[in-house]
This record gives sequence, structure tokens and C-alpha cells, in this order.
Amino acid sequence: MKTHGAALVLTGLFLLLEGACATFQAGMYVLTLDFDGKEILSKEPAVKEQLEEILASPEQYAMSAYTRRAIAAHIKRTPALFHSFYVISSNGTNSGGAGSSEDRFLTLSFSGTSKSFYSEGAWIINSETDLASYYSFRYGANEWEVEEITPSSAASGRAWINTERTLMNVLGKIDSSVTYYYNDHISDKRNRENCNTALQNTLAENG
Repeated sequence: MKTHGAALVLTGLFLLLEGACATFQAGMYVLTLDFDGKEILSKEPAVKEQLEEILASPEQYAMSAYTRRAIAAHIKRTPALFHSFYVISSNGTNSGGAGSSEDRFLTLSFSGTSKSFYSEGAWIINSETDLASYYSFRYGANEWEVEEITPSSAASGRAWINTERTLMNVLGKIDSSVTYYYNDHISDKRNRENCNTALQNTLAENG
């Protein structure tokens, strides 16, 4: 029993160290990025306008949700280091893999606007990494480890995200003063979101 307990402790320490190394690697990589948070903030009014146009006829669009590696394809995904994003499709075929019919879509996610643990947040359409990871998921080797979020209760082949209510929730977030924070959440933080909690707190299910 003592040997078994020691093994569990060592396993736990290994997992903690592994996660810490991935987080450190991600942090160092972020520091090297050419990141323009001011541009993201300046584009958010256009994001709002585009979402309002979609909201005018929500029945013509379908939404799906995904998780992926957070920073780059080569940085390992961990339980505390991943990214969430939406895909909005004009014909509802956005959940297929390689070989699916072509469709028009855009990606949507919540982003920080500076290289710091806390910053002003903004919603962004078609970020470079969201598009790259989604294209890889659909047509490539899925090196970003993209996974579709699907509840066990969802019927196969049927849209389970309520487009109208979800977009209304996102627009509500845009109009609020929500601060972005880098680390994945353990408990809710008042007036703070990251890409994962922003998706969780705006997603509305059908039914």
C-alpha cells in the first residue's frame, strides 16, 4: 500500500511539473509574438455589427463550439492550458471533418489585448490561430488537437446550440466591461473572463 501511495504521489508530481512546463513554454512563446491588442480592440465594433447582422436572421446560421491547443500547434495542450472558440456557419455543415461539403463560416472567440495576466478583453472574428486550427481539424492532421464540444444529450446531426440566444449573450458581453484574464478558471471571477469561461457563459442550448 505504501509503495502504491508513493507511486500515486510521484505520478501527481509528474503531471503538475508537466503542466507547469507547458505553461512556462506558452508564456515564453507569447513574449515573442508580434501582438497588436489595440487592433483587436479597434475591430470589436465591427465584430458587433457583423454579429448583429447575423442575429437579424439567426435561422440561417448554425453555431458549434470547439477547444484546441491554446497558443500554437507545437505547444502541448493541458487541462489548464487550452482555448475555446465558436464557429458560425451559414448552412449548418460546420461540424464535419475532412471531406465535408464546402460552406461559409467564421470563427468567434474572446481574446486578451495585452501580454499580461489581466487586460481589457475583446471578441474577435477569424483570428489567425482559430482559422488555422479549424482548417487543420477539417482538412488536415489536426495538429492543434481541436475537439468539438458536444453534450451527451445532443442528438446526432442536429444543432444543439441556440444561435439567437448565444449571439445575444455575446453581444451583451461586448457591451459590458469584462476584463480578460490568462489563466484557466478554477472558480468564477467577477467581471473577468478568459476564452474558455466566455464561451461557457455565453453558450445557450436549444430546448
